[in-house]
Amino acid sequence: MTQISLEERHWFIRNLASGLISHMGVTSPPVWIETLLHHPPAVYADVFGIIETGSPGWDIVSLRPVYEDNGIRVAYDLPLDERRFALARETMIVMSGCQHGRRMGLPEFILKDFWDSQNYFARVLLAPDHLVDAYRRQGKDLRGFAETFLIPPRIATIRWQDPLYL
Repeated sequence: MTQISLEERHWFIRNLASGLISHMGVTSPPVWIETLLHHPPAVYADVFGIIETGSPGWDIVSLRPVYEDNGIRVAYDLPLDERRFALARETMIVMSGCQHGRRMGLPEFILKDFWDSQNYFARVLLAPDHLVDAYRRQGKDLRGFAETFLIPPRIATIRWQDPLYL
């Protein structure tokens, strides 16, 4: 397995997320992950079609192996911001486990730092660099960031500190 740095992995993950943002034509927050899952790029057309809810808690989200299937499952009783973040994290898992993702080598690429990879992907997908930059240029700060982007406040704080690459 090729060793890559955290910065290299983040660069690659950020570009995956940016491609999906571009596909959706997002120009302002929030990024509706649900739209992506219902209208994916052609290469993922047969992959993102399944969104299931499961029992309360994170058991289904965190214990399902990457290759089990192409379904996306999240707990049904999550608040909207947590549900969206869980969907975005699961999207990365599904992209890695599908045939296209395996051909690109995504599982080997993200499994070394699995939690960081999927969390970073979800943060960048739901709050893309160009939208965060535009938000900041409007003179806005961390107050209101979570609500504007519909992401959990704990994630908004982390995303606010992530470097932006424009």
